[in-house]
Amino acid sequence: MRMLVVCEECRRQYDAADLSVGSRFHCHCGNVLAVDSPEGHDASVVRCSSCGAPRGSGEAGCGFCGSEFTLHEQDLHTVCPACMARISDQAKFCHHCGIRITAVMTAGSPTSLECPACKEGNHLLSRSLGEPSVPVMECELCAGVWLGKETFAQLTEAAEKESKDDDRPRPKPDLHRRHQRKERQRWAYRSCPLCQKLMQRRNYGRKSGVIFDRCREHGVWLDADELSDVLKWIRTGGKQRAKKQIEAAKRADEWRKAISEIGLDRGRYRNPPF
Repeated sequence: MRMLVVCEECRRQYDAADLSVGSRFHCHCGNVLAVDSPEGHDASVVRCSSCGAPRGSGEAGCGFCGSEFTLHEQDLHTVCPACMARISDQAKFCHHCGIRITAVMTAGSPTSLECPACKEGNHLLSRSLGEPSVPVMECELCAGVWLGKETFAQLTEAAEKESKDDDRPRPKPDLHRRHQRKERQRWAYRSCPLCQKLMQRRNYGRKSGVIFDRCREHGVWLDADELSDVLKWIRTGGKQRAKKQIEAAKRADEWRKAISEIGLDRGRYRNPPF
């Protein structure tokens, strides 16, 4: 059966027929999607599968485009990503909820590389994310992603160009959710899927709160939602604010050191005049 999954954030649709129920993967926008068990059912309200118009009472054909209505179509191998009704493979619109059925993108193809987080023979899927698209590898079980050094730099640089530097309070990453996930993994250091060397743990930008795994030679591993957390933090000016805070702290340390060297009371001059 052709199984479509829709992203609630950007409304993109994916053909996830090759993925098992319970699998997770990233949308192009960074949102994590899950493949749920389909519960196909007949549409309670019939709409034209050619133009999306509702069926009038007793009408045998669409009054808008002239297409013939069929309550039970013969090729019901597609599941609507919005309402889960069975629809025709050829339908342009769901004849239950009216959502447009767009050209879908496959969720990914298997590789020989093992997931750094799950291990136990769980291999990464090769796919693309973003617009313009960049290549990544993703685990269908935990929805973590592996990005090469150049790819990660490309994404973060693009996000920085979109960033807005202001002082408004920003939502912090869901640290409770991340703590639970890390606790399950017992904070074990992970191996790079390419060279198998243990990766380093880093707080991205030193202030983001997103702890990710980095192989100095090959790339980075981010758990589910961490890629979107990093890009959101950059786009909302987090990287620029962190840079200013780090520079200010460095100047303050230099000022205190200078005060100490000339023998002034460090308690009196504890806070720098800037």
